[in-house]
Amino acid sequence: MNKQKKENPIWAWFVLIGGGLFLLRALPGMLLTLLIPFWKPDEVSFFTFIYIPIILGILGLTIWGLTKAFSAIKGYQQVKNSQTPALIEEVPAQKPAKLDLPTKTKKPVWPWVVIGAGAVLGIGSGPAALMLPIMPIFLAGMSTDSPHTPDYVPILILVVGYGLMISYIILLIKAIKTLRNKAKI
Repeated sequence: MNKQKKENPIWAWFVLIGGGLFLLRALPGMLLTLLIPFWKPDEVSFFTFIYIPIILGILGLTIWGLTKAFSAIKGYQQVKNSQTPALIEEVPAQKPAKLDLPTKTKKPVWPWVVIGAGAVLGIGSGPAALMLPIMPIFLAGMSTDSPHTPDYVPILILVVGYGLMISYIILLIKAIKTLRNKAKI
């Protein structure tokens, strides 16, 4: 028997996830830059014609990398599925027996959603995440600059801002505890 041994393409997961996040973040700006000659023809310059091939090259390279990574993961899954032995063997008809198959425990998804949402927002905001604890105070102070702002607006901003932060922290703590408890089982 000729068994292929193929390693798990971890690089492909990094390329797939990183390329997807890159496209999600950069594609709208790239499309707007590509559409500037049609959208605002009076603002077209020499640099527009330099940026268009660069943008098309970046998009083409990213899509090519994503397709290669996806095909590597798909090929690994096919090799892995062809090498796994059958879990259920043929049982003789005269002796019906119960098979002891391993039971899978259900793992909750909501903790990963909570952690992932916080990670995406934290990474997306970059260095501005350092200002997050004082953001409600800053916004409440800025709201008092307008002479026609009602008196309850700064307090409302503080309550809603810190309420959202506290509720997310409580959800994050519960998510981590849930994941730790499921890992012990």
